[in-house]
Amino acid sequence: MMAKIHCDQLQQLKDIFNRFDMDQDGSLTLLELAALLRSLGLKPSGDQIHVLLAKMDSNGNGFIEFDELVDAILPDLNEEVFLNQDQLMEVFRSFDRDGNGYITTAELAGSMAKNGTPLDIS
Repeated sequence: MMAKIHCDQLQQLKDIFNRFDMDQDGSLTLLELAALLRSLGLKPSGDQIHVLLAKMDSNGNGFIEFDELVDAILPDLNEEVFLNQDQLMEVFRSFDRDGNGYITTAELAGSMAKNGTPLDIS
């Protein structure tokens, strides 16, 4: 299925995935997925994110791996979904409050609350 998209699109998506995989464990938690979706300009509610995670999580482990993300967005994939590198870095920096190159859970929760979408990080 992945062969249907261009290699540069796949690499760009992988770069985005890696930026939001805060603990670098190769999978996205609910909070990491929410941040990634919002960075792409999508504004899902908390309930929508839970439903999306459940639909995307094909192996049922409660996390989203890169192949699950690609499989989930491939049917709707178009050029508009992808941000250029400058746009991605601008969004990333808006979440990375201390500028250390990582987005902590506290930074994510603070940014989301500031944007009017508080997240429960308990």
